[in-house]
Amino acid sequence: MKIPIIYAYPRSGGTLVNRCLGSIAGNLILSEVNPLASVHPIAEQAQDWLDLLKDDQLDEFVHKSYGQQIHFLATQAKASNKHLIIRDWTAANFIDNPISNNILTPSFLLEQDLYLSHYGLTSLPVVIVRRVADVYESMTRIFPHLNLEIQSFGEAYLAYAQAVCHYPIFHYEQICQDPQTQIRLICQTLEINYDPDFLNKFYQFDKCTGDNTIEQSSRGRQLTEINLLPSHTESKSYIIASNDENCRRANQLLGYE
Repeated sequence: MKIPIIYAYPRSGGTLVNRCLGSIAGNLILSEVNPLASVHPIAEQAQDWLDLLKDDQLDEFVHKSYGQQIHFLATQAKASNKHLIIRDWTAANFIDNPISNNILTPSFLLEQDLYLSHYGLTSLPVVIVRRVADVYESMTRIFPHLNLEIQSFGEAYLAYAQAVCHYPIFHYEQICQDPQTQIRLICQTLEINYDPDFLNKFYQFDKCTGDNTIEQSSRGRQLTEINLLPSHTESKSYIIASNDENCRRANQLLGYE
């Protein structure tokens, strides 16, 4: 069974794509879930957001392994002629301790692939990327509690780029500049439903994690149209990332000059 996967590093446009795809009928997205940890529990998403889990199934479901849970939900979705899509929580594997009061040591591996293949599931991935200086600037501004030093960030981000660079890559900047074409291509690659009317619905879709749930105000969460936000090119963090060798190498791997 094929499982469409969206890989996106934090602050790279994953929430925007999540909302665009999720607003299309028949697409059911588990938002920022990972075998190691999830931003919002899988069982609650499946029951409250996706309507794939009934009350009398809950107790048995939560005692299943991660791979078994995904297999069950994908089967449920397919039975209703719908597509289960996973938006991977890459932070669990590529950021040191991304959750307050919960210590997670990054493995620098795409554990999603490893777990799904163990249960006979085939990943069908796309990667949403953004210029690394914008990613670093946004992360240091939105998530100051992470205390991201450029050396550790650059090393982690390069490891991430090396892990995903051989998958189909879509640039956040191009998605914002031509959303109709880019979202259609993403849907084709993931083999899921597409409807051009997503442009009129995406901003109302809130059954996901990301900009709509973080406490810190974000420019993207308030948009009702898809526009490319200007970069904070004069900020200290943007300049630091622009000059970091690991960040430069990651940019090249992900298709940036």
